[in-house]
Amino acid sequence: MKLKYIVIVLCSGIVAACEKKDTAVAPDFNVTGYEVASMVDSSGNEVKQVTFGFSGDAQIVSFYPGIMGNDYSYREGRMLDIKGLLSSFSTTLNNGTQENQLSVLVSSDFNGTYDIGNIRAATWTDITDRFTLNSRNASASLPSGTKDVKDLLVEGKPFYYAFRYICKPQSVHGANSTWRIRAFSLESQTDLGTVPLASLTTADWQLINEGAVVDPGRGAVIESSGAIRLNGNHLHKEEDTESWAVSKGFVLAKTDMGPDRPIAIKSVINPRLTTYAFNYTAPGTYKVAFIASNTSYEGQYSVVREIEITVP
Repeated sequence: MKLKYIVIVLCSGIVAACEKKDTAVAPDFNVTGYEVASMVDSSGNEVKQVTFGFSGDAQIVSFYPGIMGNDYSYREGRMLDIKGLLSSFSTTLNNGTQENQLSVLVSSDFNGTYDIGNIRAATWTDITDRFTLNSRNASASLPSGTKDVKDLLVEGKPFYYAFRYICKPQSVHGANSTWRIRAFSLESQTDLGTVPLASLTTADWQLINEGAVVDPGRGAVIESSGAIRLNGNHLHKEEDTESWAVSKGFVLAKTDMGPDRPIAIKSVINPRLTTYAFNYTAPGTYKVAFIASNTSYEGQYSVVREIEITVP
């Protein structure tokens, strides 16, 4: 068991005034150890209850259990980082024989002007091979698998997601195939958990169809079900077509959570504190801190007692 002692002296007025008038003294307060027991909390959840023992006394005691939001190491402030950017969708592939028509792409330098010239001018990273795409004429939609694309984030830049479909002259390359995208999901992952960023219906897809002739109802279309349908011409089959479904821009940045706060466990009016119990919901090693203070109208003395605990 490691204990770290820090004494902080706060006193109003000049040093001489402190020496003559301050009646507060530094607390004689120490952590003597801890015990861990398996418990069921009031909500019926299994927890590990850690009971700390103390010697000495202090007027005021507060506690940092070393968990998110209550960690002494972050008492000056905490920036919440993006730990992951999770992407998934499902696909169907019907009819046709033309191969390699669908691509999954992301960009951080697209300027947000949804026309073919600006889309082509952007830098797009092809991430198709990170996902599992369906086989032709399968009976059911196939989940792509959930993949982390955080490595493609650029700090301070928006993140755009796109599906691109290219149909080449069909007499040479084969009949056009029909792809459908469903169940799209984009989520950010932080120490606080997973936060939804967009679904298929909230990604604000913009559709761009390019070609000398794009037959009505062909190219990129959003169906009444919300699915994105991508296919080639059925009349002008020898025309090259290029179709895009491009999402809105997602700006992901660190979040300023402000300082972590302690839990007040004793005030001036409470009797001497000999033990204190706290329930931990996850195993691990935690660095906890107790802040013990004595105060008067002339000043305050505080001591910090830190202890590293192991919760099995």
